[in-house]
Amino acid sequence: MKVLIADDDAGNRLLLESNLAKWGHEVVSCEDGQAAWEIFERPNPPKLAILDWMMPKLDGVDVCRRIRELAHGKLIYLIILTAKDKKADIIEGLDAGANDYMVKPFDSGELQARFNVGLRVVDLQERLLEAERNRVLTQAAGAAAHEINQPLTVLVGTTELLLYQVPEDFEHREHITQLHEASKRVSEIVKKMGKLRKYATKPYIDGIEIVDFDAASEENPQQ
Repeated sequence: MKVLIADDDAGNRLLLESNLAKWGHEVVSCEDGQAAWEIFERPNPPKLAILDWMMPKLDGVDVCRRIRELAHGKLIYLIILTAKDKKADIIEGLDAGANDYMVKPFDSGELQARFNVGLRVVDLQERLLEAERNRVLTQAAGAAAHEINQPLTVLVGTTELLLYQVPEDFEHREHITQLHEASKRVSEIVKKMGKLRKYATKPYIDGIEIVDFDAASEENPQQ
């Protein structure tokens, strides 16, 4: 899991980095809230962050508020780490959008336990998103396959009939053959659309992903 640490204290950053690396996570570190915010504005930001409250430029609470306003912000698990320990401070941090709140100096065992809660939440969110993507994809593909199938059946049947009726030396026979083969190919794709059971994509061009009908089809349950 990629994790962001934002803390202007070099000692705290080093301690956090050491613990997270020991637990097997990839760490992205920064020294102020503005740098943290800029990371979360980019595509594919870390899904979990530990933010110090008191930082230059933007404090951790302001970063929380801004993150929650992003389209993907609700899916990021945020832990505020601070020396502020009054109940009013805790309430303010949680109200700003933090999922959890820890007071410095922190205990590594407690941090790991709270961090693991965040990992479980992120994993659950990803599972729910995957299930929703599968539901939307299969419903849309099934509906599209149903609508396309009837006119496509007419096209395949008509071109097949034409090939049966026209003589071999007919000047446009090759064009009819190409149309017939293309319509059969489309028919195979439509069949796969009707059998989609999961969300699967493959690279297309310029970083664009498209649906991989072979991988997503029920005919390929092992994938």
